[in-house]
Amino acid sequence: MNEKKTRRRSEFRRAESVSGSRNEAKLKNKKKRRAILKARRRALALCLAAACCVGIVVVLALQGAFDPMAEETTLTVRSGGDLMFEEVAAVESDTSKQEVVSYAQEQVRAYNEKIGERSVRFKKCSVSDGQVYLKTTYKDAATYADFTGLNCFCGTVEDAGEAGYLFNETFVGVADGKKGKKVSKSDVKKDGDRQVLVLSQPISVAVPSDVVYLTRSETKLTSPRSVRIENPTETYIIY
Repeated sequence: MNEKKTRRRSEFRRAESVSGSRNEAKLKNKKKRRAILKARRRALALCLAAACCVGIVVVLALQGAFDPMAEETTLTVRSGGDLMFEEVAAVESDTSKQEVVSYAQEQVRAYNEKIGERSVRFKKCSVSDGQVYLKTTYKDAATYADFTGLNCFCGTVEDAGEAGYLFNETFVGVADGKKGKKVSKSDVKKDGDRQVLVLSQPISVAVPSDVVYLTRSETKLTSPRSVRIENPTETYIIY
């Protein structure tokens, strides 16, 4: 009898032990699944955060937030024929960015409404430490000239001659970003398909290819493709 009771107790303990082991295993599996789900949620959250950051960076890049800003007033002729104007100027210390933006946007809006198309675009503005930076773009040189009231021509040498530009200036050849010897007007005009930019304002200028000929006086080459015009005289940049 005692043997039977002892056997039953042993069997019960074994059954209890097996049941306990199963419960422990279930608990471990449950904890493991929770840990996996938690890790997956964390990974998903990180992916979503990264995607948001990428999206913000893309939007800022498309808006030109990361474009380098000129340190001085600069007119850039781009390969497609449009112009980018970056104005850098001193302003009163109490001038706000909103004042500048509102004024610039109103001028651009009024001009575009007048001509019936968006030929001028406001791009960017910042005001800091008494200095304003303002970026606008223009469909072409004619639009820039019309909007600003300044002399500006951009086209072929042949077209410039037909438009009445006489090339009655002293020219020098340019090589490796340096001014060379004096050249004649006929030398400058012999290749009518070359591009020429004509301006009459003191400003830094960047063109899409290397400068070949340049008005000698009141100009300084700052790179093979950029020139600083130092006085408001008619200046020719052939490239």
